[in-house]
Amino acid sequence: MDNSLLLSGTPQLAAGAVALTFDDGPGPRTAELAQLLVAERAPATFFVLGESLERYGHVLDTLRDCGHSVALHSEYHRGFDTVEFAADQLARCRARVADYLSGPVWYRPPYGIGDEPVPGYAGPVGWHAHGRDWDITYRAGQTVTGCVADIMAALAHFNGGVVLLHDFAPYSEFAGRRVTEATLDLRVLEVTSLLIQRIREQGFELVGLPEPVAADSTG
Repeated sequence: MDNSLLLSGTPQLAAGAVALTFDDGPGPRTAELAQLLVAERAPATFFVLGESLERYGHVLDTLRDCGHSVALHSEYHRGFDTVEFAADQLARCRARVADYLSGPVWYRPPYGIGDEPVPGYAGPVGWHAHGRDWDITYRAGQTVTGCVADIMAALAHFNGGVVLLHDFAPYSEFAGRRVTEATLDLRVLEVTSLLIQRIREQGFELVGLPEPVAADSTG
């Protein structure tokens, strides 16, 4: 199964390597997720969202203490329809997490919308595999086992790659659906735990994203 969206800045991994990435957080289960990943010796990159940082910004300390990488998603969960809009959104988000960054930083546009590099940032990062985990969060029919099966099928197709997961949902999105945080079905720990097991059973190696290199700000 091909669930990929290979944006122009998606890093190329070695054959058989898998990088776990998480969007839209931090959220109420992110700290526990970060600790699970450490226990499993699985590096991860968290593409954080400004509107989630307003509620759970304190979780960044746990991400740092666990040695995971912080990357940028956006300030608000809207696709990047212009480079100027992207630069503004990334700058706002970066200002929130400046103390947790050093040097160039990866970014991923919301919904994967916006494939033109943004000067001063590394990306845009797409993905090779996802399992519609948002349909678990919104109780829209997906299951933990179904999500993991879809991801593993895509990883088999590409012989590894970047996995897209979500450790929370954007407030602006779920509020627009008239859903409250309390009714979200956040199963990211269960998905991640089973996924790591399946990845290792299939002989893949869990790796972090490579060091980011920012796009040339001079063009």
